[in-house]
Amino acid sequence: MKFFLLHCGSDSTVTDFIRAYTMPENFAVDLPVENIVCDENVDYEYVSRLAELDVSKLKPIVVIKHPDKELYAVLDGHHRFKAAQLRGLQTIKAAVVDDYTGLGFEFTKQGVFQPSAEFTRHVRVPLKRFVEYMQGFLFDLEKSED
Repeated sequence: MKFFLLHCGSDSTVTDFIRAYTMPENFAVDLPVENIVCDENVDYEYVSRLAELDVSKLKPIVVIKHPDKELYAVLDGHHRFKAAQLRGLQTIKAAVVDDYTGLGFEFTKQGVFQPSAEFTRHVRVPLKRFVEYMQGFLFDLEKSED
């Protein structure tokens, strides 16, 4: 499978899905929040907690570009995007995935790829906390062995 990286215009870097998901920080550009759409299927309690953090320090979101307009739909990072909106940020870091047909944009805009708020609250968030706890535990264990 061959991956591609395209440069569209002077301020937009477009990459493939795999690179965008695995290394969004390597492809992130500043996008105007007003040019991004996101479905409302989010856990607003979690969004509020994220908004208390420095949202600009969070992992970049992944968006899919509309084929004809300067409009983007959130693929990954719905909660981070909503937190940025809540904080009143004008721009957000995002890795942009191109959409040649427009179908991916419409599916994304409608929330087809977004898990339910309940799934996020009861599975994704606890799993993320567990992973962070284990990383800290293993780091502390390594330090105590030195």
